[in-house]
Amino acid sequence: MACEILGILHWNEYSDLRPKSFEEVEPEFIAHCAKVHEDAGFDRVLIANSAHRPDSLPIATWAAAATTKLAFMIAHRPGFIAPTMAARMFAILDRMSGGRCGVHIITGADDIEMQADGDFLTKDVRYRRSHEYVDVMRRVWSSAEPFDHDGEFYQAKGAFAHVRPTSGHIATFWGGSSPVAVEHGAQVADVYALPAVGVGQVRGMIADVRAAAARYGRTLDFLISTRVLVADTEAQAWERAHAMQRRLMEEVVDNGRFLTLPGETRSQAIERGLADANRNSLDGRMWSGVSRVPTGRPSINSLIGSIDQVFEALMAYGAQGISRFILSGYEPIEDTRYLGQSLIPRLREAFA
Repeated sequence: MACEILGILHWNEYSDLRPKSFEEVEPEFIAHCAKVHEDAGFDRVLIANSAHRPDSLPIATWAAAATTKLAFMIAHRPGFIAPTMAARMFAILDRMSGGRCGVHIITGADDIEMQADGDFLTKDVRYRRSHEYVDVMRRVWSSAEPFDHDGEFYQAKGAFAHVRPTSGHIATFWGGSSPVAVEHGAQVADVYALPAVGVGQVRGMIADVRAAAARYGRTLDFLISTRVLVADTEAQAWERAHAMQRRLMEEVVDNGRFLTLPGETRSQAIERGLADANRNSLDGRMWSGVSRVPTGRPSINSLIGSIDQVFEALMAYGAQGISRFILSGYEPIEDTRYLGQSLIPRLREAFA
């Protein structure tokens, strides 16, 4: 079985340790980051999306022009443009890039964040809308004749695209752990994306999605997304992890996102925050110590250890049915190159 290795494409030269203004978009860095991932052996990169981030499609278009092989997992939120238009947008990018387009359907787990873009539907209703959205896009991609659609959320008369995807299909990624997310994703997704949790929890999630997909006669691939804190030795990895965690904790205390108690010094507040973050924060190789620091920025759990230890951990996920991995470090260029040199070749050989 082959595996697919994905990274994360950034739009400016920030890291979690050196945040820069999110208003700053650096076209040169986007192209450079994409090329570094391609040269390091990554198959695809995720381009994230939210109510406050730059739109993912122009970033993907820019990165596609700077690369020749790298594919894309473009996060896209249904509900703001018609699915017929979205289908044409993705189709033309797929054509221009030689079949390198993929779409990650982001239904949105946070109602408050969705309202920043004017979307006041509940999450369960949004999942129904996402399901219909994908159905319409796929029909646009495959239909040789104009068609009509009359659904719960969308209506179209004479929908058609003059340009369709290179292979007639664009890979559709889907995520979500709620029963309604699983039920709808099982019907429309090609790849189901899972969060960075322990192997046992992943095993249960995969079983749930497989059971739902089987009811519709479908099979899906599975993806897990995790940060990777890796070094030549385990001690070096933990040294780096704790130094990074301390810097983040110092930042949140200094910025008032973690308040000192009466009579408590800044140093004592930092130590208290670190103790809280590290309490029961390790599940196998999966460490949640960074995600528990209240930075105000999205964070996911990390696999931590030596190259051998992280490789073995990824293979344990592979044994559960994971064949696609989003692997990202905390330094967008240096970590990408290191993973390309040390980890990606071993994963390819093992899966092959």
